[in-house]
Amino acid sequence: MSQAQDIIESLPPRAAPALHEIARGMELKKCRKCGCMKDALDQAGRAFESSQEPEIRSLLPRISDYQARMEPLAYDCIGCKQCWGADATIELANHFDEVELDRCGSGDEHASGGINSAVGSSNRYARAAAIAAWPPHPGDYVLGNPEGTVAICTLSNRDLPVRLIAAGEPAVAIAGRCDTENIGVEKVVLNLLANPRIRWLVICGTEAKGHRAGDAFLRLKERGVDVDMRVLESASWRPILKNLTLLDVAQFRQQIEEVNLIGVTDIEGILATVRGCSHRPVQALLAAPAEACRGDTLAAIEHIPAKAPKQLRLDRAGFFIVLPQPQKGLIVCEHYENDGRLAHVIEGRQAALIASTVVERGFVTQLDHAAYLGRELAKAEAALSYGITYEQDAALGRLAAAEPRKTRKSDCQCS
Repeated sequence: MSQAQDIIESLPPRAAPALHEIARGMELKKCRKCGCMKDALDQAGRAFESSQEPEIRSLLPRISDYQARMEPLAYDCIGCKQCWGADATIELANHFDEVELDRCGSGDEHASGGINSAVGSSNRYARAAAIAAWPPHPGDYVLGNPEGTVAICTLSNRDLPVRLIAAGEPAVAIAGRCDTENIGVEKVVLNLLANPRIRWLVICGTEAKGHRAGDAFLRLKERGVDVDMRVLESASWRPILKNLTLLDVAQFRQQIEEVNLIGVTDIEGILATVRGCSHRPVQALLAAPAEACRGDTLAAIEHIPAKAPKQLRLDRAGFFIVLPQPQKGLIVCEHYENDGRLAHVIEGRQAALIASTVVERGFVTQLDHAAYLGRELAKAEAALSYGITYEQDAALGRLAAAEPRKTRKSDCQCS
């Protein structure tokens, strides 16, 4: 009988699952060099030492023995398809309230992206309050039945989510698009982890050129990520998930089953697949959904209320007058020196090209001024496109009441 098999039969039920994972990993040389396993052993040592149960505390020599067998760390994590260290940490969190879930190898080098929240097995599925505020992350999606078990990602297709939700299929909890293989994938993962009812992700629609988010989803489920949080073997351009942790990825791969319908846009075909998913069995979740573990991480991100600038600062490079010319289909952007002398005239049909020309030529030197000019140029382009009234510093489509003004420069320098 192997050491791993012996664990389940001879140890306390609370500790056996985690030690089973640890024992299986410690049989592998790569795990004995990995930060994931070191973190699992450290967490187990703290949990067992603080336990009031003698049979749990009696396990400390076993943990010490495992720690002594660890070799100098060669890597924080190498993105193994099966991560025994991460699985052991999840099992510990399920059974010991003292355990903190964190990114594998939770030293100071992992301070960014860590998860610091205790999760006990007794509250594993007590998520009513969190789900009421679901989804926690903004995105381009449409909500369906909050009790649904299927999410649909339509990749670059903008109209499909609305049409799919409008069909009224009760199994669909959410439908939305995802263009990018990094930030877009991250938001989908986090929103799905926030709702443990969702067990299926149907990936359909058309891939965005140059991104291939669908491929990133498929490889994330199949292969996981490496130490740099890059999705393994993905054909996407940059599938690096910097705002997820290794435990997020492990939880996503456990919670979510994927269906590959990439290229399919037929509503009835997609919904038929959804109905099929909703009636298929899935494995029970073995660990707490990761959203319950992210509270401290999200709270640590600074949310800054927007407010007016404390003072107006003139840009030493001058100011601008923006003049849409509907008869020519052009935007004329006049650049003046601060003494009022006209210095340059930039013409174009696209706001972005005018703005980039202004920046490249050094006609703007302050961030607030550049932001202001970009906003006004975008308004001017919209006015040309839709045939509506444009006035600088005023809302589109209406003329502001005339007010006394000291100089025209003050209009063009606000931030």
